[in-house]
Amino acid sequence: MPSHPFHPSRRPGARARGGWLLALAVLLALLGGLGWGARTLYLEREQRYHYIIESGLLAINQLQVRSVASWYQHRLGEAQALGNDAALAAAVARWRNQPTAEREARLRERLRGLVERLQYSGAYLVDADGRLLLAWQGQAAGALPPAERELLHQAQAASAGLQRSERFAFPYLSLVAPLRDGPQLLGAVWLVVDARLGLYPLLEAWPGGSRTTAESMLVQRQGDGVLFLSPLRHRSDPPLSLRLPLQEYADAPAVRAAQGARGTLYGRDYRREPVLAAAAAVPGSDWLLLSEIDTSEAFVDARQGGWLSLTLYVGLSLLLLGTLVLLRQWRAWQRERALKERLQDNMRWLEAAQRAASLGYFSYDAERRQFTMSAMANAIFGLPAQACMTLKEWIAMMEPADREAMLREHGRAMSERSPLRVHYRIHPQDGRPLRWVEVRAEFAGGQAGGRNHMTGTVQDITERRQAEQQLEHYRVALEAQVRIDPLTQLANRLALDECLGLEWARAARAGTPLALLMIDVDCFKAFNDCYGHVAGDRCLHGVAQVLALGTGRVGDMVARYGGEEFAVLLPGADDAQALAAAERLRLGVRALALEHAQGASDAGVVSISIGVASVLPQALDGAGGHGGHAGSALGAAQLLLRRADAALYRAKQGGRDQSVVYDESCEAALHEPPDSLFQG
Repeated sequence: MPSHPFHPSRRPGARARGGWLLALAVLLALLGGLGWGARTLYLEREQRYHYIIESGLLAINQLQVRSVASWYQHRLGEAQALGNDAALAAAVARWRNQPTAEREARLRERLRGLVERLQYSGAYLVDADGRLLLAWQGQAAGALPPAERELLHQAQAASAGLQRSERFAFPYLSLVAPLRDGPQLLGAVWLVVDARLGLYPLLEAWPGGSRTTAESMLVQRQGDGVLFLSPLRHRSDPPLSLRLPLQEYADAPAVRAAQGARGTLYGRDYRREPVLAAAAAVPGSDWLLLSEIDTSEAFVDARQGGWLSLTLYVGLSLLLLGTLVLLRQWRAWQRERALKERLQDNMRWLEAAQRAASLGYFSYDAERRQFTMSAMANAIFGLPAQACMTLKEWIAMMEPADREAMLREHGRAMSERSPLRVHYRIHPQDGRPLRWVEVRAEFAGGQAGGRNHMTGTVQDITERRQAEQQLEHYRVALEAQVRIDPLTQLANRLALDECLGLEWARAARAGTPLALLMIDVDCFKAFNDCYGHVAGDRCLHGVAQVLALGTGRVGDMVARYGGEEFAVLLPGADDAQALAAAERLRLGVRALALEHAQGASDAGVVSISIGVASVLPQALDGAGGHGGHAGSALGAAQLLLRRADAALYRAKQGGRDQSVVYDESCEAALHEPPDSLFQG
C-alpha cells in the first residue's frame, strides 16, 4: 500500500517537525527581543552621554555670556556716567561760548584721562551736529559715522555696537555719551574701545587645553545674513568680515541662533563641518554668543563607552542563547560531550564581556572570611586568575582613608541582610596606581554547613571618576578665570568689588577699621608713547609683582583696578598702618629702577602715586551711612573707594610720586567748582 502523508505511520515525524518549527520560532522571537534590547540599551546610553556633554557645553556658554555681558554693561555704564556729568557739560558750554586755550587744554586733559585711566583707544568731543571738535591728542577733524550720529540725539548714552572703519586699524566698540545743558544738546563724547584688548580674550577662556576644535564666537543678525563679530579659530578672516547668507547656511548654528533658536543646536558651521553648539543672547545687546565643538571630538568617548556597553549586552545575550541550546542538548544523553564543549565556548564569551566592561563577580563566605572571585575580579585587584582573597588582604589593599566607612557599610549589609552598593579606592597587589571600584552585592542567606554568603559584582570605574573630576576642574577653572586679570595675574575689578563688600560687612561686625590704597603709575601714557606697549605691559607686570610681594599680611588683597591703576585692600589697618604700607609699596616700585625719562620721579625711573583712606564701617553703618552710601555692604563700601580716589587725586595734584592720606581737604577737592576739575 502506498505511503500517504497522513498515514498514521507518518504522524510521529510530523509532530517532531512541528516541535522543531515551534522551537525555531521561539528562538527567532528571543533573538529579536535580544536585538531590540541591545539597541535600546545602546540608545539610552548614547542619550545619557549626549545629555552630559550638552549640559557641560551649555554651562561654558552661560559663563562666557555672563563675562561678555558684564564687560559690555561696564563700558556702557561708564558712558552713561560721562553723559550725566553736569560739570563736564558746563565746561563744554563755557568753552563753546568763549573758547580759550586754557579751557581747551582742560577738556583735552579730561579726554586724555579716559584713554589713559579707563583704557579707551580713543576719546573725542563732538558738537550737536556730529562734527569732531577735540581729540585726546589735540584738535580733531571729520565727523561721526552715520550710526553714531543717529545715537547723538538720544536722551541717554548708547552703543553703536562693534564696527570696523578706515579711521581705525582694529575692530572697536563705539559709545556715544550726549552732553546737555538743560534741554539744549551741546554735543557728545565719542568713546572707542579696542575689542581685541577686553572683549575677544573673554571668548578664549575655554576650559580644557585638549579641545582642538572648540571655539566661542560673537555673531549678529544683519539683514538676510549673519555677521561674525569676533576672530574665528579655523579661518583667517578678520572680525566683522565673514557673513553667512541665511538661505545658503540654513543649518548653521549661527544662522539658526539669529532666527531665534537658543540652547543646544546641531548643524554644520561655517566650514560645513558637523558641530554641537550652545547659543545664547548677550543681555543688553543685539549680540549672540555661540560655543561650538566638532561632534567628532565631542562624542568620541561616548561612542567608545557605548560600544563597550553594547559588547557586554551582546555577550550576555549570546550566553542566554547558548544556555537555551544547552538545555535542549541536555535532554539527549548521547550528546553530552558536545554539550560540555558548547558550555565552555559560552563561558569564554562571558569572560570577554567581563573584560570589555571591567566587570567581575565574587562570593564572600562570612564564616571563612574569604572571597571567591572570577578571573576578571582577580585582575581588578591585581591577583592571579585562580586566587582567592582573604578579608585581611582585602582590607590591606583598600585606601586607608576609605577603610572605616567601607567596613561599616559591609558590616551593616551583612547584619541587616540588605543590598550593598559602594565606591572606594584600592591599591592593586600587582603595583598599578590607585584604582576606583564599584561593588554591588546582596546577602545570599545560609548555605550548606550553616554559612552566610554575600554575592555580587565588582567593576573598575577609575576612568569614569577621572572624567567626572576633570569636568569639575574645568568648571572651577572657568569660574576663577573671570576674576583674574590676564596680564598681571592679580585679582581684577570684579573680584575686588566682591571682596570689598565682604570685608566691609566683616569689619562692621567686628568693629575694626578697613583701609584701601588707590595706586596709579605716574605718567604711564608718556611711558607707552616713549618705550612702546610691550614695554608698558612689562612695566605693569613688574609693578604688580612689587605690590603682590609688598603686602605681607594674611587677608590683604591686591587687584588691578583698570589700565595702570591698582588697588590694595587692607582689612584691620588704620590711617597710620595704611600709610606705612603705601610708602613701602611706593619705595618698592622706585627700587625696580625701571627707566622713565618723562616720569614724575627725580631719579628718572617709574614711580607711583597712592591715595590712602581708612574708615571704621561700624561707626558709619551705626550712624545710618554717610554721603548717601547707606544700604548694602557693597554700596556703603563705595565711600571708601571715593575717599581713596580723592586722596589719589590730591597726590597727583601735588606732583605725583607720593602717598596722601585722605582728609577734609581731599573732600573739598571733590566739591570744588567745575573749572578746577580739569587741573589735574
